[in-house]
Amino acid sequence: MKSGQSEETFVNDSRNTNLSLGDVWYVISQKWFDRWNRHVKYDGDHPGPIDNHDILLNAEISEVRDEMLENIDFVFVPLECWSYLVKKYGTSSENTAIKRQVIEFGEFSKQLKIDLSGVKVEMVFGEIKIKRILSKSDTVEHLKGLMDEVFHVKDTERRLWLKKLPNNYVLLKNDLDKLENFTLSGDNLVIILETKQSDGTWSEKYSSAAKVQTNFERNSSSAFGSHKSMETDTISTRSMTQANLTRSISGGLVGLNNLGNTCFMASALQCLSNIPALTQFFISDAYESEINEKNPIGNRGDLARAYGDLMKQMWCGNSSTVAPRHFKSVLGRCAPQFSGYLQQDSQELMAFLLDGLHEDLNRITNKPYINQEDAPENTADSVAAQRAWDNHKKRNDSIITDLFHGQYRSRLECPDCMKVSKIFDPLMYMSVSLPRKEEKIREIDIIWLDPERRRTRYKIITPREGQVIDLLYAAEKVSGLSADRMMLCELSQAIIESTISPTQKLRDIRDGRYSLCIFEREPQLPVIKVYNAYKGYTSYLKYFGNPLIMQIPKREMSFNEFVISLTTKMSRYVHLTEEAVQSEDSLPFKIKAVNQFGVEQSHDLCDEDDNLSVHMSSGKPVAYIALVWDMDAKDEYFKLDECNAVDYHDSYRTTKARKNEVLLEDCIEMYCKQETLNEDNMWYCPNCKDFKQASKKLDLWKLPKVLVIHLKRFCYSRHWRDKIETMVKFPLHDLSLKKFMLSTDQNDIKYDLRGVVNHYGGLGGGHYTAYCHSVADDKWHVYDDSHVASCTAEKCNSPSAYVLFYTQQEGSRLNGSSNGFEPMDVN
Repeated sequence: MKSGQSEETFVNDSRNTNLSLGDVWYVISQKWFDRWNRHVKYDGDHPGPIDNHDILLNAEISEVRDEMLENIDFVFVPLECWSYLVKKYGTSSENTAIKRQVIEFGEFSKQLKIDLSGVKVEMVFGEIKIKRILSKSDTVEHLKGLMDEVFHVKDTERRLWLKKLPNNYVLLKNDLDKLENFTLSGDNLVIILETKQSDGTWSEKYSSAAKVQTNFERNSSSAFGSHKSMETDTISTRSMTQANLTRSISGGLVGLNNLGNTCFMASALQCLSNIPALTQFFISDAYESEINEKNPIGNRGDLARAYGDLMKQMWCGNSSTVAPRHFKSVLGRCAPQFSGYLQQDSQELMAFLLDGLHEDLNRITNKPYINQEDAPENTADSVAAQRAWDNHKKRNDSIITDLFHGQYRSRLECPDCMKVSKIFDPLMYMSVSLPRKEEKIREIDIIWLDPERRRTRYKIITPREGQVIDLLYAAEKVSGLSADRMMLCELSQAIIESTISPTQKLRDIRDGRYSLCIFEREPQLPVIKVYNAYKGYTSYLKYFGNPLIMQIPKREMSFNEFVISLTTKMSRYVHLTEEAVQSEDSLPFKIKAVNQFGVEQSHDLCDEDDNLSVHMSSGKPVAYIALVWDMDAKDEYFKLDECNAVDYHDSYRTTKARKNEVLLEDCIEMYCKQETLNEDNMWYCPNCKDFKQASKKLDLWKLPKVLVIHLKRFCYSRHWRDKIETMVKFPLHDLSLKKFMLSTDQNDIKYDLRGVVNHYGGLGGGHYTAYCHSVADDKWHVYDDSHVASCTAEKCNSPSAYVLFYTQQEGSRLNGSSNGFEPMDVN
């Protein structure tokens, strides 16, 4: 740390250091970092030793828990900063340090990032097993050196085997291969160290089990195939036979390299890849004969070919990762909104891809013109629905139609003439709204008029969409302080950032950025906000302690009366003698006028008669003053610990969030619920010859074989945007939509969950992953870009679930096939 540099500045500056490839950074729990922040900014309690237990899954190998987010659950600091903090504060245990390396990612646009998850490696030598977290950019050569050191075999002839699945091993031949190339399903990357036997020969234990791989090694520079062989734009997999595809039982358990903010694409592709009927259609080359190159709204078959080639790469079992460069390039040409390397929405990509594949594979080469009309009055729904479906099939007939298209009825009714309009439309996916989270828990402090009473901290439950007055009433309920005696403020660095009106919206409160504080006050009396500050070695004011408020009676008050009133307010933590408050010169602080930002103003607070002037020359009242303390006097008279002391009300410990969960059934019910159209979306009534706010009702009529449900977590309005983090509980098996079906023909249909796209983080960014049930091993896996790991089915249910993929039970068994590649009739 540089001489004269504050600890806060040093840490923050070091965290903003540019990343350099190969550098080591350290992970620190956000909880500890927040305590440190309060300590250095506001002279709060000592944060204690660095403690990372809340973010560690396995402390022995420094494994971080899943779904940890930067600046929410943890922060990164560079080596120099970590060394300083450890030297000053220490660590809670010897396993606290979490080291991570800066790696390079992206195929076209190289970018740097800190490799948080790393690769969990289980190193095996005989009966000895040791686990470590290594960097994705570490090479086989680095791994050999590490195992030599750990197992003390440096001068022994040895070789490394990767255990893919039981009795399935691959010899690691290329020392330059990176570990990220070998990420397979399972929790660990299992690497076995083999040394020669006493007779100088190699054991047959691993080499005999590895012979199954030789068919795939012929055209590869390593046991897994080099990146070059899997990234070639000219794909050589089109002639692959059914037997080739079923030889490797690890087919489909393949990660997709991040080409630069392409996690949105990877998550959608993984879910579609694990729809058995769709993937079988592409890897068996059945799609070739159905490509429609003449469709004017298609892509001349380019998108379908690129998708088919990608599916073959993912299911050939020839590599643990695939770089989807060719597919990304074709996608960008077909849909310019997905070109480049900005983060996009996974659901929008999925919708475009399904529609694009449909048009490339549309069996209708000459679409007839069909005029969509309302069903004539008194027409039976079954007749109208069948007519609409037949008309739809006359223009749309593809594998996507076969699998993903259903049908719903839209019913509109005029509020004046009661005219009813019924239209049956195709359905490719359901975008369902989520019930808004109705309540929110907030921490709030009350600073009392009674100078002997410490501030009290409460936890209260407020509406999410109400007004600030609702918050004040909630505070009144737990504290007993009348709401009309409350002044709500946002505090920042020991000053009052803003005063919040009771009529403001609760959503306007900036959660997390400022702390909320209520000042008890006498109604109707003017308020002066008082801060404590010192100048130190600079000319700028540095604020400390808690602010307070002074209320001046409407009559004039002498300066001496004001000082006595002020010091009485601070008497609990400031102890001055009577002599010290006799005059302005004897005070251990200077009283200065400041503006709302805490900047000193050139305004004399006393008039010629030594009366307090509560108005500036402009006639506006003085709203803010600062007590600028002499440094020595501050240490002598001001008891900072007592000033900052907080009493915790019982509500702080007992108030808990009510379980914020909804059922998927509730969301679908909202989707089908009758609503009244708003003024921006009125319906033209042919009877009234005018636009009307009609009532609208949706009902499901025909269910698709593959049901895609989009949970609308992102909300937008003219003035605000938000992401809904509500937990939606959805079934893994036996999903039934019987209660939402208008038709009775498909009431017995049930669905099983096949995949989930997850979104972590906030609006305009975040990260996408996927959970999918694979036919390769009949297990659930998490797909995180190039990383694939097994997981439990229960993991799928999380507040991050964004798009759900269900398949009909009778279609998901693939006619008894265990691997999903037996021929089946998709028409």
